[in-house]
Amino acid sequence: MTDQTIAVIENANALLEEENVFLQEGNIPAVVALLRRKEAVLAQLSTVTIQCRKTLKDSGKPCCSEELPLATEKLNRTIENNRTLLQQAMIAQKHIVQLLTASLSPPGNKTHYGKDGSYNAPRSTTGSAYRKNI
Repeated sequence: MTDQTIAVIENANALLEEENVFLQEGNIPAVVALLRRKEAVLAQLSTVTIQCRKTLKDSGKPCCSEELPLATEKLNRTIENNRTLLQQAMIAQKHIVQLLTASLSPPGNKTHYGKDGSYNAPRSTTGSAYRKNI
């Protein structure tokens, strides 16, 4: 049971480390491509239960393997790093969207095209009328 649990934890850790590399590189398409595998590995990880049982002759030993606490500690560090990198990626994406939308014409800047696509000449006068009173 413990070996299987460690294998699931290590698989989850490896996948998250791979995603972290892509996030550090800014390779969002590669991150998106990992999503299905990530969901499957995390679903498998959520089903893991750790049961440690001591026998009377092993009363001085820890009930779980020594590898399990190390594997979970490593996974926790990787998850925290992943969380930080995902937040940074979301902030960067938000900033890019703001830059793109800011470059669009402001809402008050109307065009001279009608709903059917026809062009309507502006109705403003370009010069001033001149009247001479004699």
